[in-house]
Amino acid sequence: MNQVIYSNADIEMWYDWAARLNDTKLTEDCFWIVEEERRVGGILKLGNTLMYPFLIPPFSDREKFWTGLLDSLGEKDAHINGVMQQDADILLARGFESRVVRRVMCSPVSSRETLALAERYSLHPFDGASDLNEIQELIRSAYTGSLDYEMFGTPSDEELRGDIQYLLDVYRQRNLSVYVADKHSGKPIGVCIAGVGEKMPLGFAEIAEIGVEPSHRGRGIAEFMLHHVKHQARPYTDVVKLCVTVGNLAENLYRKAGFQGGPSFAKMSRMPRANMK
Repeated sequence: MNQVIYSNADIEMWYDWAARLNDTKLTEDCFWIVEEERRVGGILKLGNTLMYPFLIPPFSDREKFWTGLLDSLGEKDAHINGVMQQDADILLARGFESRVVRRVMCSPVSSRETLALAERYSLHPFDGASDLNEIQELIRSAYTGSLDYEMFGTPSDEELRGDIQYLLDVYRQRNLSVYVADKHSGKPIGVCIAGVGEKMPLGFAEIAEIGVEPSHRGRGIAEFMLHHVKHQARPYTDVVKLCVTVGNLAENLYRKAGFQGGPSFAKMSRMPRANMK
């Protein structure tokens, strides 16, 4: 398990690509990369966006892989998601720019909770039965001005609510989501949306969103929720994972809570030559 968690490997990838090709719930646009009738890799292609490229050992010539793939696209603008670090330099030399870099972080589950909430706070399960409007506003308040909002933009109320409902649906069978409320006001001041999705690679638990209202930060609330989810995940999995934008100060919090950094993944874009200076 440690090798899976900490090695420089794409732990976000679907490991059985043949099965992934038959899973049409997300997309049917899954392709093998073939050289001389031998499969050397695979990729998803959605319009002009390539996603989750990977090589199949013993083939290891990454320059050759990208040369063949990009030459087949011609000079069209293209976007590539899930680019590992060893591929980023190859793509930079071919006119791509890095838009955002994310890092997967993993932690073993906890046998016991090691932190406690202050007396003024209470912990509650979050399953959508709570007031979604309050949770929505909490997440907006927690993320406003953050690196993620700077990189990705501020979502509309409709988009934010849709994202919350989507995550709750993904985790509906093993939902680990919680929120922390202020006993004085009764309002949510911290939330962690987490769970084990039915098709989660390797059966890992995942923390998708975590945030604390700015006026309640510095009181151990986020760290408590992280430890709580790791403890609650124990009956279902050995590992809890999350993704963080590289450069986000939250990465320090995750390390303090026992999460170890894995490989980074970039979103990269290439503009047509006519638009390049």
